[in-house]
Amino acid sequence: MKSLFCKKLGLHILTLALMTSTASAAAPTNAMPFGLEIGVASCDAARTKLGRVEEAKLDGTDVLLTAAVPSALYDGASKAVVRCRDGKVIAVQIEASKGGMGNDGAREVFSNLSKKYKLVAGGAMPQLGDGYARFAAGNSIIEQESPHLSFVFTLTYFEKSFYDNIVASNKKKDKKARENKESSL
Repeated sequence: MKSLFCKKLGLHILTLALMTSTASAAAPTNAMPFGLEIGVASCDAARTKLGRVEEAKLDGTDVLLTAAVPSALYDGASKAVVRCRDGKVIAVQIEASKGGMGNDGAREVFSNLSKKYKLVAGGAMPQLGDGYARFAAGNSIIEQESPHLSFVFTLTYFEKSFYDNIVASNKKKDKKARENKESSL
């Protein structure tokens, strides 16, 4: 009786160990621009990927890395800005060519993003006019913006908590501006 219990316990422990190792080896669920998983990749990994970077210290432990994008990383991209906090990548912004008349480059990127991530706001990039789309992937948010009177579009990858803080801060600023306007009337 005791040996049957030990065998079952041993099987249970083995099953848990396999599940744990499988879970840790599972594919990342966050967005991965340039192969840098948002919220997981290190700032050092971003420096290595981008090559020569300009670095600026921000408030707290935040660091901003700015670089020209090597064409091997993202064809058509001209600039990347990476924000790190506590040594981890929390945001990546990529500036890339729209692809000429008709916004072909931005529309192709939207198509690829919509196959990979869940669309949560906005829609497809139009041939003319402003375009905006927001996607979600794990603990990350991806925004694509394509202003009408611009030759470039931007892709911004955020760690969700960083994105939520930006949205809350913008709402607070908008509310204060409305209150100031109303009080001045």
